[in-house]
Amino acid sequence: MKLRNLIWLTSLAVIALVFAACDSGGDASGGTTGGDANASSAPALSQTETIESPEMGGSMSVSYPEGWFVSGEGGGFLISNSEEALASSGPEDFDEIPTGTVVVTISIIPGEMAAAMGVQGDVTPTAIIDVFSGFMGGEGMPEFGDVEELTIDGNAAARTTGSDDKMTATLYAIDKGGSFAFGFGATRVDEAEANAALIQSIIASATFTASS
Repeated sequence: MKLRNLIWLTSLAVIALVFAACDSGGDASGGTTGGDANASSAPALSQTETIESPEMGGSMSVSYPEGWFVSGEGGGFLISNSEEALASSGPEDFDEIPTGTVVVTISIIPGEMAAAMGVQGDVTPTAIIDVFSGFMGGEGMPEFGDVEELTIDGNAAARTTGSDDKMTATLYAIDKGGSFAFGFGATRVDEAEANAALIQSIIASATFTASS
């Protein structure tokens, strides 16, 4: 699967499910968070990008390292340390992630929308991961493993990781106190461990402010 297609599949998964839940609207806000203790060795998230998102019923913000590139779309953000990776499209796309490249996509899901997205029972980070990992599964995607529950800066979170011969990808869902940050990070397999804390920190930085 082309890298750009994989990135957009994540964003489209969020947008498609959000549109299916639009009747419920969104009314939530999240606080600023960071990564876990291992993130101390990761680059500082010194840059912030904010976009208005009518689809989500408010504005979204995310922080990322200096020198990185970000594309803000209606349903979320695409972030990478490679401008080529962010802009690539068409048959000339690379089939695997180039050495040293990190790609992250993030969306914020208002809590009321999450409840209408097919989550069975309580809306939790684990339940959101279960919905999206099933929606995104298929040919060309890494096979995701068991969902791991964890706490990130006091917030309940869940993640699942999958690898194939071309990339390691991790899905995150983080409870932001009424809304949920849903993100996807990808690197080369042999670079996954070195970038895991940074990916987590970027996704955890996402916030949502509902429209007045």
